[in-house]
Amino acid sequence: MSSFNMPHYGTRTDPMTTCDFLRTSVQDIDPSEKAAAALASYDVVIVPGLDGSNPRHWQSCWEILLQQHGASVYRVQQNDWMHPFYPTWKQGLLSTLRQAHRHVILVAHSLGAILVARVAAEEGLPEVAGAFLVAPADIEQYEGPAITRIKAFEPLPRKPLPFPAIIMASENDEWLSLSRAHVLASEWKAELVNAGTVGHIGNVANIGMWRDGLSALTQFADNLPSRTRAC
Repeated sequence: MSSFNMPHYGTRTDPMTTCDFLRTSVQDIDPSEKAAAALASYDVVIVPGLDGSNPRHWQSCWEILLQQHGASVYRVQQNDWMHPFYPTWKQGLLSTLRQAHRHVILVAHSLGAILVARVAAEEGLPEVAGAFLVAPADIEQYEGPAITRIKAFEPLPRKPLPFPAIIMASENDEWLSLSRAHVLASEWKAELVNAGTVGHIGNVANIGMWRDGLSALTQFADNLPSRTRAC
């Protein structure tokens, strides 16, 4: 495990079931205010994975919350979320990055995290200040029913990422074991944080706005080198 100074997170027992944050408590809103402040110098680019991120996915919740608090947020769009084709998805990511006006923090999930790592290995992505990679899909060892839809993204990149990165990995993720998360973190020179027992941290995880993850993103942004911040 890395030296990233984050606590060990357990399973949430009171997940939110909606992104209607007008009805949330002050306790739920505060993390987004802190995150928006930490991200104020950056453009945030959200990178969904296989099947996209539905309205209750934490990526969708963060997009709404951060924008409500003044953060600049872009979201990668793909023509086909169900049947990913790497060259097309790569262009979707690059097209979104071209819309940004400041250094970017990528917030990627699952196959989106693999997309980020592959494109970074190929293109360098000098506009990216850092990447927050959640539950990268282990396309080399995953054996679930979606295997045929993701094989085209092989091989996993082995090169260190050209920017600071953190990997959030769950203890019971069917797409990525903790041992493999250690391997990816080592190869990519990324920090590794144990997110607890929250499954694949995706559409079916039922974790609402995922406050623990938002706090981790806040600390990650706060700790980025000052040279990556916008002038």
